[in-house]
Amino acid sequence: MKKKSIIAICAALVILGVATVLVLTGNRGNVSNVNRVVGYSALYGENSVNEAFDIIEKKFAKDFEGCTLTELRYDEDVENRFAEEIEKYHKENNQELIVVLSTFDTDEKGGDGGFNPNDTYTNWQWHLVKTADKKSWEIINWGY
Repeated sequence: MKKKSIIAICAALVILGVATVLVLTGNRGNVSNVNRVVGYSALYGENSVNEAFDIIEKKFAKDFEGCTLTELRYDEDVENRFAEEIEKYHKENNQELIVVLSTFDTDEKGGDGGFNPNDTYTNWQWHLVKTADKKSWEIINWGY
């Protein structure tokens, strides 16, 4: 093979690699400055709530393109608001349920197009349950 052909192939591979990285990492959900509000809870300790927050942030960063997560909240008010749902889920499924509220902003495109452009969503719910081994949280639902 000629030297010019090898150089052209290498250059094309480098460009393709850079483009792939930009596509895979660009414009994901922004979780760089989330205000985590962990208040009193009769059901869960601070570590457990923060573990749930970690799972939500990972999901948001992966799937909420063009959106910025600004707050995650779990406190006594949230717990009381969803107490019946939490208790009912536990009785019916023998699993712990936590409902976390969040606030996030969308960009001029409405995130991936599924939200209103340049809008703020408040009280967005995240429903998580303890995994079968009871070692971590798993998201089962989100939305209003």
